[in-house]
Amino acid sequence: MKLKIGQRVIFLVLLCGTVSILILSGISLYGMWGIRQSIVETGTDLGNSAADGSRQALEEQAKQQLNAMAQEKARYTDLKIKNIGDNVTILAREMTKIASNPDSYMAASLAEPHRENAGRFVPQLLYSAAVDKNNPALQREISAAANIQDFLLQLNSASNVIASSYIASQNGFVIMNDKISDRKFADSLAAVPAPYEAFARPWYIKATKEQKLVFTDVVNDINGGGLCIICAAPYTNNDSFAGVVGMGAYLTEINQIVMDTKQGENKFGFILNEKGEVTISPRQEGELRADSEHPVDLRGSENKALAAAAKDMTAGKNGVVQVTLDGEECYLAFAPLSNVSWSFATVISKAEVIAPAVKSRENIIGLTNKTVSAMQQQIIDVSERMWLAAFALLLLVAFAGFKLATRITQPIKVLTDGVCEIGGSGNLNMQLDIRTGDEIETLAASFNTMTKALCEYMDNLKQVTADKERIATELNVATHIQTSMLPSIFPAFPDRKEFDIYATMDPAKEVGGDFYDFFMVDDSHLAVVIADVSGKGVPAALFMVISKTIIKNFVTSLANTHNLALAMRLSNMQLNENNDEMMFVTALVGLLDINTGKFTYVNAGHNPPLIYNKTNQSFSYLQMEKNCVLGIMPDVDFVQQEIKLNSDELMFFYTDGVTEAMDNKLEQYTEQRLLDCLNGLDSELSLQDILKTVKESVQDHAGTAPQSDDITMMALKLSK
Repeated sequence: MKLKIGQRVIFLVLLCGTVSILILSGISLYGMWGIRQSIVETGTDLGNSAADGSRQALEEQAKQQLNAMAQEKARYTDLKIKNIGDNVTILAREMTKIASNPDSYMAASLAEPHRENAGRFVPQLLYSAAVDKNNPALQREISAAANIQDFLLQLNSASNVIASSYIASQNGFVIMNDKISDRKFADSLAAVPAPYEAFARPWYIKATKEQKLVFTDVVNDINGGGLCIICAAPYTNNDSFAGVVGMGAYLTEINQIVMDTKQGENKFGFILNEKGEVTISPRQEGELRADSEHPVDLRGSENKALAAAAKDMTAGKNGVVQVTLDGEECYLAFAPLSNVSWSFATVISKAEVIAPAVKSRENIIGLTNKTVSAMQQQIIDVSERMWLAAFALLLLVAFAGFKLATRITQPIKVLTDGVCEIGGSGNLNMQLDIRTGDEIETLAASFNTMTKALCEYMDNLKQVTADKERIATELNVATHIQTSMLPSIFPAFPDRKEFDIYATMDPAKEVGGDFYDFFMVDDSHLAVVIADVSGKGVPAALFMVISKTIIKNFVTSLANTHNLALAMRLSNMQLNENNDEMMFVTALVGLLDINTGKFTYVNAGHNPPLIYNKTNQSFSYLQMEKNCVLGIMPDVDFVQQEIKLNSDELMFFYTDGVTEAMDNKLEQYTEQRLLDCLNGLDSELSLQDILKTVKESVQDHAGTAPQSDDITMMALKLSK
């Protein structure tokens, strides 16, 4: 039907108005989109600029602070070492007076070592094997030198870090003040002390060669006192060399200086000696670990930056350098010590230094994204209102709406075809090129952004999946490492028929905190250990490694004394040091005399074992003092107990993962069930079959419930 002129005029007016609105809307949307892009670019540039500026400032400030800390720690460490050297210098001066003017001193007596003096400081007289003890001249020199013994006792009582002091004459006798008189004999049956060859000692050789105050390398004290160093100096007889004085001193305070430098895993200190070897460090692993048994000269390291820094440190220089340590970029500041040829260094992770700059950039980018999101919502709101206005106009211009709809639906069809292609073929790389200047273009742009985001999401998903597989692989490796640390070859002692032992450990996770250990401390004594670290997983596994090592070291070092209570006390003190996570470990340590059957033990909060009585032909729980767990309190005494095992009697040790195993109703296995299970076994079963039967009993109780804790068991049988 033909329109009248008035209708055409109205149509043209309405059409022009509609077209004008659409054009203005397109321009507005395009402008808002441009503002949005500008905000994104400006915010990103601002974040990067602020991060770069603050990063440079933070790095420079960190270098200055790190250098200042290294110099301060070096000066303080130097002062502590100087105090040791001052004591030795005073001792050398006093001994020089005696040696140069022996007639000015009354003859004093000095006894050779006696075993009953063990445990207290006592001056003792020792001879070289080549010396004639009855030589009158030698005895006159000794009677004069014996006047130094009161001075030695005063020095030792005035300092808790001095372990021993020595006066070694070139004529073959030694005056030694220490607490280990009982160790001066070749064996327990010897009636006279063993000869002492001071001439062969590193401190005597070094002081004699250099003829000045010297320090030896840092070593671990054989008595469990920790790190120690020997300082020595020559003394003279009227300007002629007469012998060497020396002191063995614990480095407790110096070690504390290094440990106090540590703040988390990213900031710590260490000491390097003149050989380029790390002597004191909080690191247990990695390039900067302190390994007294197998020291490494860092000057020959394949890490070129670290090797160069080590060369500067051994040359007595100070400075700040950037190095890569164990795969992580760090700053390393160092300063020399004047009294010894050592260097003190502090290390901090570069990532920790620039963390505030990275956070600042993230905050700026986050604020930008928030603004963009708000603007995008406004664009959507404007688009919705424009669509409502267009719909109202379309009701008035039906004929023009048909033409306009054809033009509008064309880009929509393109968009629809694109969606179908993505849905059908999965082509996420497809990009639509729609330029209508209105909401359709915005929708197409959003569509393109969505496909791009989906591609990035798929890539990220692949990376996350790969990371999870890597973590699973690493945990599997950790499981094998932990398993390899526990004795797993049985029979463990195939040449010993007097006893039999068998043990198993099943972690609740990939790695666990339970552990067991057994080892011969001598031909007739077997040490056994079973323990449970608080918590589960990787943290418990790491603390388990430390606990196992420390306990074994102290039990082994004190084995000849059979003093398990002292071994546990020392283990507790070392585990308590730097235990910021407040982890603890329950442990039961025992020592079996294979010849007599006497079983000496200390229980640090662990579950009581069961013992099979041959006469009663039944198991029962061993009554024992529990004592405190290890790692919580620094100064704790432990009660040592003992029982006697008869032939064919056995002990069953376990962790609470056995008795506290729960079923789906959260009911525990309990100690009574364990006792009933063991008493229901044939006494002639092998230890392996006993542990296997108990494990099956626990699994039958738990049913389909997941394992809630590590399960560790060990059985020991005396079969003389």
